Amino acid sequence: MRRKDESRKVAIQEYIDKYFDEHTQIPSVRDIVAGTGIALATVHRYLVSMQESGELSYNGARNIGTSRIRKEAKMVSVPVLGRVSCGPGEWEEEDIIEYIRLPESFVGKGQFFVLIAKGESMIDADVHPGDYVVVRQQQTANDGDLVVALYDEGLSNLKKLAHRRGRAILQSCNADKKKYPDISVSELNIQGVAVGVMHKFIESE
Repeated sequence: MRRKDESRKVAIQEYIDKYFDEHTQIPSVRDIVAGTGIALATVHRYLVSMQESGELSYNGARNIGTSRIRKEAKMVSVPVLGRVSCGPGEWEEEDIIEYIRLPESFVGKGQFFVLIAKGESMIDADVHPGDYVVVRQQQTANDGDLVVALYDEGLSNLKKLAHRRGRAILQSCNADKKKYPDISVSELNIQGVAVGVMHKFIESE
């Protein structure tokens, strides 16, 4: 393909990515024609050429994948379900605030949700108020894991899990143990294990 035609190639690829951003689906060839003003036969010819050169995937139908879209396919959509206490246990209502997309390489495999940290009992585990805590949904955990747990008929908390003398210990990660004591319970309902934290930087006033 002649170098002077590179602008058409770029226009086609950029339109595919833009269409995917706006509609969360792949455009048809006719959509590309309408969006770029390039003739149908020319669009098809370029798609075939770009498929052959490895610049995108195209099977002759509505199945076009640019490098950006292939990367997007490895993202997972995760609901943000509200706040979780990092201090005394609180009754928290589950309510989807928004959805965020996270790389699969960051979260791994499984079902996930995000909670916004509230309180300072976990700051020594690098979980600060306002942080987004990414949680893998599961009902079991190992000692040392940061868990979201329910206890005492519905109190919710984010703590480090330990066991001692047949009881579950929800450990604070804050040197001020007088203000943030550990919690000892006989029964515990694990909601999930934290797999990552996203910090929110707040400008100083």
